[in-house]
Amino acid sequence: MANKSPLEMKPIEIKNNFFPDPPPTPTPINLDVASLFAMVTNILSPATNVVDNIFQFLLMVIFVILKGTKQPHMVIKGERAIASDFNPPLCKLKELSCMMACNEDLREETLTERMKSIIGKLQGYSWHAQAVLTLAAFASDYGDFCRHLDQLHSSDHLTKPVGIMKQIPVLRTQPKIDDKQKDAILKLNKLIKKTINFIDCIVMLGHLSIKHGDQKTQDESKSSTDNISFYIFWAIITVVACNTWMSCLNKDESEIEEFSRYADKVADKIADALVELKIDIQRAEAEAYRKLTKFLKEPRCIVEVLNKLINAEDNKQPVKVFNSDTIPINMEVVKTKNVLLFFSGLDISEYVSILKPIYKEMKNEFKIMWIPIVEPWTNDTQKKFDIQRDDMPWYVVQQFSSISSIKYVKEQWQFKNEPIIVVLNPQGRVEHHNALHMIMTWGIRAIPFTRSKENELTRCKEDNLRNGDDWFGSLMIEICPDSMLQTWIKDQKCIFIYGGNDESWSKEFHEKATKVKNESSARTSIELFCVGKDGKGKDELDNFWKLITNFLHYKKNCYLR
Repeated sequence: MANKSPLEMKPIEIKNNFFPDPPPTPTPINLDVASLFAMVTNILSPATNVVDNIFQFLLMVIFVILKGTKQPHMVIKGERAIASDFNPPLCKLKELSCMMACNEDLREETLTERMKSIIGKLQGYSWHAQAVLTLAAFASDYGDFCRHLDQLHSSDHLTKPVGIMKQIPVLRTQPKIDDKQKDAILKLNKLIKKTINFIDCIVMLGHLSIKHGDQKTQDESKSSTDNISFYIFWAIITVVACNTWMSCLNKDESEIEEFSRYADKVADKIADALVELKIDIQRAEAEAYRKLTKFLKEPRCIVEVLNKLINAEDNKQPVKVFNSDTIPINMEVVKTKNVLLFFSGLDISEYVSILKPIYKEMKNEFKIMWIPIVEPWTNDTQKKFDIQRDDMPWYVVQQFSSISSIKYVKEQWQFKNEPIIVVLNPQGRVEHHNALHMIMTWGIRAIPFTRSKENELTRCKEDNLRNGDDWFGSLMIEICPDSMLQTWIKDQKCIFIYGGNDESWSKEFHEKATKVKNESSARTSIELFCVGKDGKGKDELDNFWKLITNFLHYKKNCYLR
């Protein structure tokens, strides 16, 4: 009986033929899959953009020449961040590249055998690492191919990442592709983009494929592993097909058309597999989140809580925690401390400036740990992170990217892309879900940053008001210490506080309010106070609105409790 082609095989037949059981990995090989995939993406994304735009660009250049205007230049942004200490496994990549490059046979049987040989060479690597390694071996050659296809304008955005992958300063030249092969090149490029998306999802599922304790979950994990082997099959055979197609572009048109039809079938197969892959990802995400939530609900010491939250199994990249000297730390350093977890994005300079003096005055039992939530990490965001980190005297977490942990922070601790500070005691219990507004309002007086302390500071009973314990008034005095506010508050006067950036409006309000003041009865004593006058406008206004914002957040939290 003739062997079936891979296109005719059912998923279960594929597994039985190639993966009767997950291949043994007696000596697992560690690999930073996220950094390698980032490196691959930084090559293939601009490379595929070049191909998509090259023929349209040719028309643009003709127009430019005729009109005599400056030639446009394409800029590629959003490169994914790569760990600074990451070194790609060059020997393995060259070995895989050679295995694919020597194949110009378009028969399906040959491509399938090539795929099986590649998998054999990758024993010891995780499933998702196998897919990324195969794509990486193809990426530098395709990047090189596109770089020289893109001869009509600058291609530095390809030269650099390809040079990193190959570790050579100058790339070889190769003949320019003839325009008549346009359709074949565009179809190949489309298949490569689908493959990148497919392997991106495989990587995500790989990060989510973690071991669980109960039998039900173990069975689900085994099923997930079987599915991954199926996805890896199609990922690798598609990369091999793309490499073969690229090698055969200079052959006669009949062979290109034959392979083009086969490529269409492959594209349909991975499109169908992608639907199932996304379902598996959703299931794995739900299970990882369930496991994390269950873990954090049980009594734990703070070291266990932080290790689980920050170094969750589904982190996309290795996570490190640094001290102010950017030296990696062991989480045991906070074993007996109260830790303020500072979750935020990267644009937080004003918060850092407020927290710095408070941090200096903190007792030794309190520590701050900044955990930036950045999705995704790119070279640009990494640079912004480095700038912020260098300005911080407290602990900093780098490359926090756990899917389940970020979901937990957003859903359980209500992180909504605005900075929050979650306070944990040494027993790992939450003392405050967001003490940031209390800290910004009360400063060092907010210690120990608990709910009870916040209630104490913001208590507004009638007897306290009669004794002059007016938190809003006292803070307004701090903002404007040289004003008459303190005297007016003591005399229990009615104070109109106004101001803003619109000077004409402020002037008009002052005139009308003064008229009301002059016409009021003797029993009503009104005073007018303009925020932001006498050359201090911006600082006073900013502080005023921060005060109001923090108060509103506090009142909102009171209603939610």
